[in-house]
Amino acid sequence: MKYKYLARSIFNYFGSKSCPACGSQDVKMMARKFFVTRLFKCENCFLQFRHPKDNESFQFNFYQREYEQNDNITTKLPSDEELIVMKKQNFANKDVSRYSKIFKNLYNHLSTNEISLIDYGSSWGYQSFQFLKEGFDCSSFEISEPRARYGNEKLGLNIKINEAELPKSNHIFFSSHVIEHVPSPKKMITLGMQLLNMGGYFIAESPNGSIEFRERDPKDYNKLWGEVHPNFLTSEFYSHAFNDYPYLITSSPFNDLPQLVEKWDKKSQVKLDLTGAQMVIIARNCKVK
Repeated sequence: MKYKYLARSIFNYFGSKSCPACGSQDVKMMARKFFVTRLFKCENCFLQFRHPKDNESFQFNFYQREYEQNDNITTKLPSDEELIVMKKQNFANKDVSRYSKIFKNLYNHLSTNEISLIDYGSSWGYQSFQFLKEGFDCSSFEISEPRARYGNEKLGLNIKINEAELPKSNHIFFSSHVIEHVPSPKKMITLGMQLLNMGGYFIAESPNGSIEFRERDPKDYNKLWGEVHPNFLTSEFYSHAFNDYPYLITSSPFNDLPQLVEKWDKKSQVKLDLTGAQMVIIARNCKVK
């Protein structure tokens, strides 16, 4: 796969450098790998993106069967025997209890089964399964048809492969390590906000492309963008994208994230520590007063 990526990068080296989020041509180079792969930053919306870019058709096909993660769960479809063990362990290496606690804190006036959420980019459903087991009203979307089919057949889920089939007026639009993969983060944000009710929350976790992390650990920083991470999100991009909305942005480790969210007034725009390798944004679907 690496050789294919290198060949594709060489072939498309002189391709369009326009921002995949806003279309601006006003970009500057931030980093380079193997000469032919570069990281650009849009000077209009502040998205950092890998060049050469991939079009939507290529990305769709890539995520059907070629995309692989080496964590033994994200893209690996377990055997029946392996799945039994994973379910008994409640998918321990993809535990969502921290986010479950956050969802409940955000809606402490509602019972768990009254909280509706979208698990966007659910893979084969190991997180959706946990959310449903916890009692949340969880709907799921996954671009990979084989992974969605597996989750529906093996876990009894109803993972959608068509965004148009997702319900509206949700309390939470949640994604974990998805927005760095999509053709346009702006389109994903727009979709997420459209699927929320007034006052709902857009929550996304991704690798942290912010300058604070780059200055602390430039070596690890440079590992987090590339073939499977064409977008390298920053707090600057999110501040621009959610300019009119309350938000909280912080970085890993997320051990105290539920407490930080609980202290946040849900009305202001807050940036906390951004020196960690992973970043999370929680943005509320209501205008800043």
